[in-house]
Amino acid sequence: MNKIVSLIYKTIFLTISFIAIYGTFYSFTADSLAYFTILSNIVVFVFILIIWIKTVQDVVIRKEYIGYNTHLVKQKGVATLCITVTGLVYATVLADYTSIANYTFQNLSYHYIIPILTVVDYFLFDQKGKLKWFHPLIWVSCCILYLPYIFIRAAILGPSTTLLRYPYFFLDIDKLGVVPVIWWCIGLVVFFSILSYGLYFYDRWYAKKSTC
Repeated sequence: MNKIVSLIYKTIFLTISFIAIYGTFYSFTADSLAYFTILSNIVVFVFILIIWIKTVQDVVIRKEYIGYNTHLVKQKGVATLCITVTGLVYATVLADYTSIANYTFQNLSYHYIIPILTVVDYFLFDQKGKLKWFHPLIWVSCCILYLPYIFIRAAILGPSTTLLRYPYFFLDIDKLGVVPVIWWCIGLVVFFSILSYGLYFYDRWYAKKSTC
């Protein structure tokens, strides 16, 4: 794989991501960091930025023009998993396709463009065959930390707050009750696990195929 192509791709990727995130912080509120969407997009931006810097070093300093990305491949799975869930859950559960707000640049970037770019980046540019069976467990564990974060935040804010306690309806204990929210959380953990191990098994399959 040509690292110059990868560098150009990541430059476009970072530009789109930065514009979307800048729009959020330009209109930042106390509720902004309650959204998994915003948090996952920030995580992706940070990972891609670090890899972009290291790829620049590969190309400019080391004169390495050919090869797959080997930087943060194992750790980047967290970002890939989070943003994939962001895109899929929004598209299938949360999106209002009749609303014009669904088609703003920021919304399209957060929920469609960035998730797609992240997945494509993995398939095209990341080195395969480096993942171990336990890496998906680490990714899932990191991602589901969002759940206690939201519930602890809601408890601290209390029912009388004017802030948004539950950013997503399926986590709203006040409206749904404890048991339905528990089932939603279990479903999300299962969903995270299926996606992460799907990525792991694809990684193993592709690595074996490439050596044949």
